[in-house]
Amino acid sequence: MSTQSTTRAVVTALIEAGLLDPSRAGEADPVVAGALEHGTEVAVPLRRRMAEIAGYVGGAFVVGAAVLFLGTTWTDLSLGQQVGLLLVTALVLVAAGFVVVGTAGGARALRQPEEAVRNRLTSVLLTAAAGCLSFAVGLWLLDVMSNEELAVMLAALAGLAAALLGYLVAPTTVGQLGSAAAAFAAIPSGLGALSSGGLGEAWFGVLVLALGVLWLLAAERGWWRELLSARIIGCGLAFFGAQLPLGAVEPWGAYVLTAAVGVAAFAAYLRTRAWPYLATGVVAVTVAVPEALSDWTSGSLGAAGILLVTGVTLLVAALLGLRLRQEAHEQHRNGPHHHAMT
Repeated sequence: MSTQSTTRAVVTALIEAGLLDPSRAGEADPVVAGALEHGTEVAVPLRRRMAEIAGYVGGAFVVGAAVLFLGTTWTDLSLGQQVGLLLVTALVLVAAGFVVVGTAGGARALRQPEEAVRNRLTSVLLTAAAGCLSFAVGLWLLDVMSNEELAVMLAALAGLAAALLGYLVAPTTVGQLGSAAAAFAAIPSGLGALSSGGLGEAWFGVLVLALGVLWLLAAERGWWRELLSARIIGCGLAFFGAQLPLGAVEPWGAYVLTAAVGVAAFAAYLRTRAWPYLATGVVAVTVAVPEALSDWTSGSLGAAGILLVTGVTLLVAALLGLRLRQEAHEQHRNGPHHHAMT
């Protein structure tokens, strides 16, 4: 296979995996061709991989010992001692993370392919430090504030800020997950802080859905380095948020939002050809249609009827997904020729 054919095959594979925007295929061609020509593939030495494994194992032993110790003595400690232990743990983790950054030659060098091991290890350390900081802030605020929901929200936001700072130093999927968990935790506590009676599952779902949409917008703008992971996280948040109003007094909001998520996901797939959007569209439509029919018929379809409708909907959604995938392939295949003609 010639270099040109190999380049086109690699670029096509990147687009199909959702790692490259089809509109930038022309820019990617010379980059991939140069990489193939000069053989820039980086092999991680076994010694470095073993060092990474040793770091994880050592960290697991430390965490296990801490959990064992604190599990038996935590209630005997004063609030100041509890907060102090968490803060010291966070500082130790941050210090260890920056030692790893220093051995790599700085944060910029940490992002190079040959430093992937150190990047992952640093991300784990800094994300764990963000979790310790969040718990420490939460314990302290719960003691000094009368509004517990507000205290939990502020603690979650502190963890979110720390996780995002850690992500800026060492961007990995672990940092994304830590940030997503902190942002998600801040939503129900924030709703509780804003209303003494709570604003209900409907608003909770809408805000989680909005978080997912914002996550996806950040992904498509390139703010998250791990594009595939960001799309999966964003789609998961959007789908979960759309389903949360299902337990409300009026469950119609759940299937309406879920159907909207499905349509938007299919539209995003046509633009990006990223499989998380296609999978989300199929799942969302498959879930929304039976929920709507069950609500409209007041549950008279029964279990067998719902199962049948779900199966038919899944089949139709899968066929629609295959059709959209074929159209996306045709658009990509005809794109370069079309641009050449124009």
